[in-house]
Amino acid sequence: MQISSLALKNTIQRFAEDRNEYVKVFWLFGYLFCVVSASTMGRTAADTLFLSRFDASYLSSMYLPQAAAMILMGFIFQRYSGRFRLDRLILGLIPLISLLVLLSRFGVGTEMRWVFPVIYVGYDVFNFLMIVCFWQFATSVLDQRKVKRMIGWVGSGGIMGGILSGFGLKALVPAVGTANLIYFYAGLQLLCLIAVVQILRMLSAPKEVFSTDQSARKRPSAARKKVEAKTSLFQNVPHLKYVAIMSAALVLSLTLIDYQFKVILKETLQNEALAGFMGSFYGYSGLLALIVQLFVSGRVLTRFGVMTALLVFPIALFMGSFGVLLMPVLAMAVAVKGSDKVIGDTIYSSVSQLIMFPIPPEWRGKAKGFLDGIVRNGAKGLAALCLLIVSRLFAPEQLSYIILVLLAICIAAAIKVKGAYLKTLLSTLQTGSEDLEKAELNMMDPASRLLLVNALSSPDKQQVLYALRLLRGLDSFDIKPFLPALLEHPMAEVCAEALVYVEQMTPDGLEVVLQKLLVEGDKQVHARALLALAAYAKDGHIDEITNYLEHPEVSMRAAAITGLVKYYGIEGMFRAVGTLKLLLESIHEEERMAMAALFGQIGIASFYKPLLALLKDNSSQVRIGALESAAALQVLELVPYIVPLLDSSETRRYAVAALAAYEERQILPLLESYMAEPSLALYLPQVYERIGSQRSFDMLVSRYGPADIEIRDKILEALQRMNKEHWRVDEKQIEQLILEEVQLYWKFAEHGAGVSGMEDSSDILLIIEQTRLSVCRRIFQLLSLMMEPKTVQAVFASWSSGDGRQQANSTEVMDQMLQGNLRTELARMMSSPRTLSNTPLPALLQDEPLIWLYEHGDPWLRHRIHYLTMQRPSSRAYAFIEKRANAAEKELSYESLADQIERVRLLHNVTLFHGLAGRDLSTIALRLKKVSLVQGRDIIREGEPGDSLFIIHEGQAGVYVNGQQVSRLKAGDCFGEMAVLTQGLRTATIRAETDIELWELDSTALYEMMFDRTSIAIEMMKLLSRRLRTKLERGKKDSSDLNAVQEIAAVNDGPASDVLNQDKDAVILRRILVLQKINLFAHLSQDDFIRLAQISEEVTYGPGEAICKTGDFGDTMYGIIEGNVRVHNGSETFAMLGVGDCFGEMAVIDSGPRSADCTSTDHTLLLELQQDQVFNFCFQNMDVLRGMMRVLAERIKGMV
Repeated sequence: MQISSLALKNTIQRFAEDRNEYVKVFWLFGYLFCVVSASTMGRTAADTLFLSRFDASYLSSMYLPQAAAMILMGFIFQRYSGRFRLDRLILGLIPLISLLVLLSRFGVGTEMRWVFPVIYVGYDVFNFLMIVCFWQFATSVLDQRKVKRMIGWVGSGGIMGGILSGFGLKALVPAVGTANLIYFYAGLQLLCLIAVVQILRMLSAPKEVFSTDQSARKRPSAARKKVEAKTSLFQNVPHLKYVAIMSAALVLSLTLIDYQFKVILKETLQNEALAGFMGSFYGYSGLLALIVQLFVSGRVLTRFGVMTALLVFPIALFMGSFGVLLMPVLAMAVAVKGSDKVIGDTIYSSVSQLIMFPIPPEWRGKAKGFLDGIVRNGAKGLAALCLLIVSRLFAPEQLSYIILVLLAICIAAAIKVKGAYLKTLLSTLQTGSEDLEKAELNMMDPASRLLLVNALSSPDKQQVLYALRLLRGLDSFDIKPFLPALLEHPMAEVCAEALVYVEQMTPDGLEVVLQKLLVEGDKQVHARALLALAAYAKDGHIDEITNYLEHPEVSMRAAAITGLVKYYGIEGMFRAVGTLKLLLESIHEEERMAMAALFGQIGIASFYKPLLALLKDNSSQVRIGALESAAALQVLELVPYIVPLLDSSETRRYAVAALAAYEERQILPLLESYMAEPSLALYLPQVYERIGSQRSFDMLVSRYGPADIEIRDKILEALQRMNKEHWRVDEKQIEQLILEEVQLYWKFAEHGAGVSGMEDSSDILLIIEQTRLSVCRRIFQLLSLMMEPKTVQAVFASWSSGDGRQQANSTEVMDQMLQGNLRTELARMMSSPRTLSNTPLPALLQDEPLIWLYEHGDPWLRHRIHYLTMQRPSSRAYAFIEKRANAAEKELSYESLADQIERVRLLHNVTLFHGLAGRDLSTIALRLKKVSLVQGRDIIREGEPGDSLFIIHEGQAGVYVNGQQVSRLKAGDCFGEMAVLTQGLRTATIRAETDIELWELDSTALYEMMFDRTSIAIEMMKLLSRRLRTKLERGKKDSSDLNAVQEIAAVNDGPASDVLNQDKDAVILRRILVLQKINLFAHLSQDDFIRLAQISEEVTYGPGEAICKTGDFGDTMYGIIEGNVRVHNGSETFAMLGVGDCFGEMAVIDSGPRSADCTSTDHTLLLELQQDQVFNFCFQNMDVLRGMMRVLAERIKGMV
């Protein structure tokens, strides 16, 4: 009984949430009811009046003028209807048609013979216009996210109209006569106006809904170029050609079937008897259609999908026509014609409308006009011509041969629809660029080699370093001729890199050059030169090298120790051991750092033991050096000392690299035991990812099920990046994991609904909503392991943040791409309401949802529930939590939990953290430090450097600029938001006006958290981007606006290079060399640069050409390869950007409108990166995140 009550409440809740949509469906039901009822009456009147006055042989002659009239009207409608707003067109068209129908009644009364063929054709034209206008109107006003659920109810209005009008005809015709049916025909059409007016009153902005101004539809500038190339209807609607073939074949078939049906009826019935039989036929077939619509159609669509449902009607017709061929009797002809009503007007009708929904609105009207007006009516015309010939050559039953061939063509076209339909769906989603070629980089093809050789003599340090690192690893390339110039390079980094090659290869004749470098140039060069000299291992140099053991520079002493131990054997070790011991025991960090790096340079595995102490050193820099040495030595005894360093944000990156450096067969079994420790398992997926083998991939997948929520997120991040290497995926295993996540989603919904009626549960409900969204994200991430990742990313982006049409289309994409139980469950999840229903439980049952949520929630949800139950110590939930809490949770007191909740509440008010989930805010709350100051003390001072954000907990403070008070702050207010990001100078003095308590968050703690949780960084960047947009829109700018205006000293007047004619490898290398100029990517590795170059694209713009405009919706950022770009708003210039600069960061972060115009000032070549590329690649590197956040914060700060 309780379950039934809850189900009823849930149903009522869902109805309340969709009330407006159901009201629209009600009026659309009535609209279609009147359209179909009118059509039935008008068609019956026209058919009966015509057949009562003309012989059946005239029927075949009427199909041709009927088709010609329909084609002409379809052409006119398609060409000119777009010039009028649809709502106004319908409001004018319905009265006009009704008036013409009434005039036709007077024509019938005159008994002039020509009137009957005219109404026979004319009523079909009227019915065509009414039904086409209805479906265009319905697709415009229905919420496309719910259309699959609602369209059955709308379509049933037509079925009910067919049933009632059919049965009504049998009673009505004897009473009023056939001719007077025309009055009912006109009246029912006029009734449609009531439904139209009522729906229009419900729309808040009908002008936008029915707008024909396509220029108002904004699209990303990056997408515009692609759209411009697709101007034809078939290019923009790929599945339309197959739908057209299918529709034409069906119309031809149905026309021949209709002829068979009417000829047999004519031979049997006349006048009122004929009208009565047709009324009964329409009534009973309509009744069967209603049963199919209510009990079969929805199940077929839900269980088998749109494409399978599309095949049901032609297959049914094929089987029926085959039956007519075998048994040419009246019952079989009626059965075939009846299938048109029972299946064609239900399943096929719904499907034929659903496959039009994904079409963009600007093309949908043209597509429907093309299908309904030209294709279907053209097919009718062709059928008429065919009938003129075949009706004289074949008996009616023999037409089934032609029908069967046509239906076979129809079925073949329906099968082909699926792939093109999916292409249409995907084109409407938030996809980035097309599939990108993942070319393997062949460094030694002629073009690449020439590019690298030229780069060696470039004045640009980054280009030289990159080329040198690539070339020195190639056995087939002789770099020796370039060494003299490289060793004399003015940049110390280039010279040091060349010395690394010299140490490895010891080319002849360079000892004198190395001795010269020992006394000249940079300290970094001195140490590398000493190592290179030691590598020659000549006895004549040993004393010279030994002398450097007493050198004042620690780097020289370390280089001398390394050179002696590594290259001079026992004697070298004997000479170096004393200095080595002193440096290991040194109290100076710099000396211990040098020793930590030394063991990796020596490269002797048996020398690992000193690293044990260095890996536990108090200095993070010493530990980092020891980790780099551990990576070089790969000694298994070091693993227990390396793994704990994953927990520190300072050493994590180096610990991951060290563990991944081990051989797979050695390290993976050792890591398995650590995955059971939550504090370490959180970061171990990065190690598996770095190892990047099939075995590591499989082991991560196997650990997903038992993992908690946080670890699951990390595992999926690693698996997604590993999947790019196309490892073998066990799809059954992934599918099972997805189904488990879907069940988790519904469990959170069920128990969240149970919590909704409790007091003080609003915070818990918000956490549950955020948890459900994260579950959805994980589901799609799992899907991307077994499907094309870009497609899945586009589907999730459209479903989670797109408009109604994109959300509906994303659901349909999954419906087409998945099979079986997975498809059913995912479709159910994607089409369900996202808000929790309010289902209050009796007091006795309220503990159950709390217990379940505590067991399955993240730490913040567990803490919040623990706090709630502490207020009810007699509850069963409190007893359960006290028993099941872990050691850390048992130590939490009511006061400590209240304090943490209060800190989270305060953080909610900090604009910098708007958009962050409670879980993220609770993490930040743990990093807040309490500060207490007495009245009159300065908290921060104007002009002094600062890197902390403050939130006032209690008390008041004054804000002073140049000694003058400008404002006052109270409890809950915060200050220092920009300083925590940029570490700049304070712009005001904040002084305590009362005794004050504050919470402080310093920059180091914030960036450490962002390193652990990139979601925090992404949300904060989106907020900064939106704030910058707001300031730009308000026009608050000064000379430092948008990065401070950069004047470009040298303008490149030459044309941009034509990269299309360059070799593929040369293009990739060229991109790499340019990418290294962009400061944003300064911390990327060589492999990262290669991957980034492969996924990026190059676009060219001529002088004065607009790259993007203010207000355009953008999802692309650009880096300048050649040329210059002016950032402006109209005639006002904000900045001039040159080679190596990038722009578009705000749009690529939040997919919002562009905040400024960007125009090329000369021939410009740009590197283009889409949003999904930036998020999936660049945001994995914390240094890139930090750099982008600082850029945004400094821009905002410069505009205030």
